Amino acid sequence: MKWQRVPGPGRVWAECREKMRHVRLRGDVEAYVDGQLAGAHRVRVAAHIACCWACSGSLQLLRLVKASLRHHPQRTPPSLASARVRRFAHHLTTPAGRDRPRR
Repeated sequence: MKWQRVPGPGRVWAECREKMRHVRLRGDVEAYVDGQLAGAHRVRVAAHIACCWACSGSLQLLRLVKASLRHHPQRTPPSLASARVRRFAHHLTTPAGRDRPRR
């Protein structure tokens, strides 16, 4: 059995405070990526991102998602009516024994 050292109350408080800071900064990182922050607030968020691996990872992920969405054509989802027509057509053309649920 391996003994683990339990953190003291000061360390627990520091970890909790840091987690709460990340919760508050989550929206700021998104705004930073979108270019919505200005002035001293932008500088503070940039400084935090530079020294925090969790927030810098979030920043990279957000940038990748935005780049992926930017380079792919926007598709509209098929309507419910067309999905039902396709499913009905598949139901009519599929033999009873293959891929066709029994009722």
